[in-house]
Amino acid sequence: MRRTIFVGLLGFITACAAGRSEQGSARRAAEPSAFASSAVSVMQAYDLESRFQEAADLGRFAIERARLLKDAAGEARLTAELGRVLSRQLRHDPGLKEADVLAVLQRARQLAEASGDRGAQAAALDAEGMFHYWNKVSAGRGEWPPVVSLFEQAHARASEAGDARGTSEALFHLGLSHQFQGDAAGARGFFERSLKHARESGDALMQSYALRHLADLAEKEGDLDTALAYHRESLRLREQVGFRTGQVFALIAVAHVLTLREPQGAEALEATQRALRMAEESKDPASLREAHAALGHVYVRRGDAASALSHLEQAMTNAEAHQDWLTVADVQLGIARAYALRGEKARVEEWLRRAWALANQRGLSILFEEVEQLGREHGIALR
Repeated sequence: MRRTIFVGLLGFITACAAGRSEQGSARRAAEPSAFASSAVSVMQAYDLESRFQEAADLGRFAIERARLLKDAAGEARLTAELGRVLSRQLRHDPGLKEADVLAVLQRARQLAEASGDRGAQAAALDAEGMFHYWNKVSAGRGEWPPVVSLFEQAHARASEAGDARGTSEALFHLGLSHQFQGDAAGARGFFERSLKHARESGDALMQSYALRHLADLAEKEGDLDTALAYHRESLRLREQVGFRTGQVFALIAVAHVLTLREPQGAEALEATQRALRMAEESKDPASLREAHAALGHVYVRRGDAASALSHLEQAMTNAEAHQDWLTVADVQLGIARAYALRGEKARVEEWLRRAWALANQRGLSILFEEVEQLGREHGIALR
């Protein structure tokens, strides 16, 4: 990924120097300049390394320059990317205001529509869709139909523009929306289409995303061999492109399936410990909380309640500070399981009821079945 940043910056600098001559060239109005495209590439590379502030600073500078160059499509595309970066930064920096981020995203849509550039329109629609998607998934706010509509519109515009990345991305996000609504068959169809487009265009990053979630579906069906193969391929692709924070999540996914196959196996523990080391190196809050949570779950399956609670409590503190309620509820279930190992039924019930209350309060319907199943296992009625 660092090489991507270096090459992108080189192209960005070259495009800056060429900006004035391009302003008077025959470049079509409804098409981002080389300057804007290079800036977007660097922003995306920074974003993948969780270097959000650098991505945002570059975006703001590039937007001003695109405006000076009268590059309407470029300004729209850059504003959409800035909105996407800020949406992700919201999950790491609670100090950001959601209203300010949403204003950037809405500005991106206005600029994109005015520019007439289908690719910029797709990017703006998809970025706003992801903002609302994360609000729904992690905080339980909003409804699914508007989210799905934004992704459907993004897919249509990207297809019209011949934008391979935009098409694959919108299909993947439609898959996510169906997956979190419990529609496994619908999700699989979108993930497979996203993977097909990504393979045809040689987009390793988007391939890794689609494979990651196809693996989840395979796991839910009990096909652990396919799930493990897909997760390992996803990890390999993320290593190939240097996506280090993505590698953390891929390692966690590999470890999860390994523990299902062999709860006492050393390979799962080693993979999760490696994920935690990478998260600590990156200092990425989302990676850190997921790595601690995953390590806690691994220790639960190994029957080590003390080690499990240590990591789960660290994950809980992080998730609450960043208002990641989906992770909070997941960790609460892990804590309940850790106390079950100790035979402390009162503590099991306490944490189980906390998870149930939070899932209902935040509309985290994806967790309802798991919480109720754990309640049944311990004779605890939640309804």
